[in-house]
Amino acid sequence: MRESLLEISAHIYKEIKYIVRDPAWLIVFSIFPYVMAAMSYLMGIASSYISPDAFSEFQKNTGSSNVLLYFLTGYGIMFPSFLVVSVASENTGAEMASGTLEQVFVSQARRELFILFSSFPYVLVAMLGLIISYAPIILMGVSILDFLVTMVMVFVGLLPLLGLGILASNLTIKVKEYWSAANFLQAVLTLFSGFAYPISFLPEWMRLVSYILPTSYAVELVRKFIEAHSISYSGLYGIAFMAIAYITAGILSFRLVEKEGERSGSIYSS
Repeated sequence: MRESLLEISAHIYKEIKYIVRDPAWLIVFSIFPYVMAAMSYLMGIASSYISPDAFSEFQKNTGSSNVLLYFLTGYGIMFPSFLVVSVASENTGAEMASGTLEQVFVSQARRELFILFSSFPYVLVAMLGLIISYAPIILMGVSILDFLVTMVMVFVGLLPLLGLGILASNLTIKVKEYWSAANFLQAVLTLFSGFAYPISFLPEWMRLVSYILPTSYAVELVRKFIEAHSISYSGLYGIAFMAIAYITAGILSFRLVEKEGERSGSIYSS
């Protein structure tokens, strides 16, 4: 147990050292949700000149009277989701490019701990960026207690993405291009999570895909809590179950990729 904790702390420490080298990107990361929310809001204003009922239709279709807050909550979860999903494959790709991946794999370090906890610090960084990004919504009438509850919901919502990150890392090992895996998963999250529109607007087959994505539940949980002060415990428990299921599936698939790669020798080639 002690050895596992030391390994986990070593992986986390290494990534934190990388992060603190250039912390300025955290500010940009925190501003992006406002940029995207403002763009969507301005498009709504432009459309209102064509259709005077644009905002009333928005309220009718989304159930939200605060347009800016609706977009801000969605985009605020979207960017941390992208970070958590992409960083695992990016780290694996960087290790492969520098030739250190095989050093990790031939060492006594547990490969599952490496593949999982190398990206965990970025969940914490994503939460820090989200706290900075969401902090001004307190001025919109959200209490500090509600704000803290919202952050807990988002944190739980990001945990299943660690499993998706491992799947992206597995694809990186197979195709040797981390951007391919990360961009594919980011595109799936963008289309099916309802960051900027209600999932009910999607075709039936797209809604079926959204049901297996934790981000779609996280966005709905946060919006419902901020606007109606209501917690969907079933949705929260569902996300927690997804976290266990996705991380387990990611580790099991990693072991398959690992065994096949060791047999063929492709796991160490770049």
